[in-house]
Amino acid sequence: MSPLTTIPARHGIAAHLKAGQTIKVINTSGTQVVDTWAFTLSPAGSISTQMSMQHTRASISKIIPKEGDGLYNNERKKMLTLTEDTTEGIHDTMIAACDKFRYEELGGEEGHRNCSDNLVEALTAIGRSPPSFLI
Repeated sequence: MSPLTTIPARHGIAAHLKAGQTIKVINTSGTQVVDTWAFTLSPAGSISTQMSMQHTRASISKIIPKEGDGLYNNERKKMLTLTEDTTEGIHDTMIAACDKFRYEELGGEEGHRNCSDNLVEALTAIGRSPPSFLI
């Protein structure tokens, strides 16, 4: 991935990171939701664990992560650390990412772009199979 990548609104990208690498996410408009996922890969290359807000909340003993807090996977292992936070918003860890089912419930138009489908598209673009819970 290049040093600076602009992600079009209502889309997403996926990138491979190694232990110790840093990724900086900048919300240029300040109002766009930025759903973030992280996965670990097995030696065979399949997704073996995923970042889990349920496990993060239990591990940091709070609902809203702050600078310095870890973000944990479903095996309660720290995957990421929130090292800087310049948003004026709140990092929600309670509401599921939007998906086609949510927009159907709300009476939205069919085919409305959503975070869950963006993740599937982004993983597919880098040759990864999405986790079965997203398909």
